[in-house]
Amino acid sequence: MTILETATETLRFDRDTGRLLSFRLRAAPARELLASAPDHPVFALQHLDARGEYRRLTSFEAHRRRVRLSAAPQGGQILTLQFDGLGGLPLAVTITVRASRREPGTRWNLTVNNGAGLKIVDVQFPFVVVRPDPDSALLTPFYAGKLLKNPQPETLGPDAPPVWRMGIDNGTSGHYPGGNSAQFMAYGIGRTGLYLACEDPQANIKLIRATHRPPGIRLGLAHVGDWPRRGVRTLEYDVVLRGFTGDWYDAADLYRAWSLRQAWATPLHRRTDIPPW
Repeated sequence: MTILETATETLRFDRDTGRLLSFRLRAAPARELLASAPDHPVFALQHLDARGEYRRLTSFEAHRRRVRLSAAPQGGQILTLQFDGLGGLPLAVTITVRASRREPGTRWNLTVNNGAGLKIVDVQFPFVVVRPDPDSALLTPFYAGKLLKNPQPETLGPDAPPVWRMGIDNGTSGHYPGGNSAQFMAYGIGRTGLYLACEDPQANIKLIRATHRPPGIRLGLAHVGDWPRRGVRTLEYDVVLRGFTGDWYDAADLYRAWSLRQAWATPLHRRTDIPPW
């Protein structure tokens, strides 16, 4: 088992597969927020075949996996998860998770090296499945925001590949930017919670959905579009996974604090990137 520690959380990963096993706040170490299972991958990658049909590859289909933990400046840690030869193809995915004992939260990023000429539609990561509980609440960014108290996993719909496809079968606005008004989700049990957000000021297209993934609820992110047919792309933004104490207001305040630091939150009369008129 590989352990990452921040100022506020402890995360545990499978040393062989890189799978996220555990997420606990240091303020409530006895409360596990995740519902990890052996069939949960580290990531999923969807692409189109020669006939335009969706196909799916996951971390389990890598020819070679490597999990490496290294030290970073000022007491930090960097976990590198490397997956080569996906599906027997010249296709590699590398995930980095950065943590610091001086700061809350972990920062995740991903690089795809596509030497196979695949038409990649999306990459889904991190793979986070939370534990159901009668004292739970789920916050999603559906339109103006939706709060579900004691959400029943079965009512959220199955975590099946078709759910993560861009097409009219899934509606024409169920993405961010679009029908989703923000790019974060939060889940809490009592006053202990988990916050998952994309800190992307450029508003790249994403699917942000909660689905039923046994034995719990998956907080899913699909990073869509602009994956090179051949070449390398590193996500232009980080995904933040961190804990919070309180209720959904406290989780929303984390996203609000980040949003107010972005250029698009600055009043027009104070912006320098537009003409004075």
